[in-house]
Amino acid sequence: MKKVLLLMLAVLMISSAAMAEHIGLFSDAAGTNCTLAAGFNPNVYVVESSLGGTTGSRFKVTPGAGNSILAFNTSYVPIGNISNDLSLAYGQCLSGQVVLGTILMSLAGPGNLEVVAADAFPTIIYTDCLFGEYPATGGKAYVTVTGNCAFPIATQPSTWGQVKSLYR
Repeated sequence: MKKVLLLMLAVLMISSAAMAEHIGLFSDAAGTNCTLAAGFNPNVYVVESSLGGTTGSRFKVTPGAGNSILAFNTSYVPIGNISNDLSLAYGQCLSGQVVLGTILMSLAGPGNLEVVAADAFPTIIYTDCLFGEYPATGGKAYVTVTGNCAFPIATQPSTWGQVKSLYR
């Protein structure tokens, strides 16, 4: 019975590691379409897909060749700017599709823009509901071309020794 319980706990821990937060760029607030039209665009949505709950994030957006970020509008507490290091505090634990804000942009033409790690940080960061900081994935939006908007499922690598140590 003890082994079955520990096995179930291990499966639960592995499946929770597969739940990754994702911050993407979209043409709609639902976070389903990542193809943007060229020209002046007041509604490039920054959307966090949160499976386990989130209270904040830290990232930047690289606009791509010929594109310009003119402004970022958000209802959350921002520190910094979206072009090199933006931290957002949400003030509560949120889950699901969370619209972090909209970017006012001038988009030149074929290419892409991307959510990446803030300057001097190795990864995009999100803060969970217990205020722990963890890596998140970033998405791309594509200007006048169709790209892959799929939400990536990240897993943490582990060794058999790490899994066996859970049973000791």
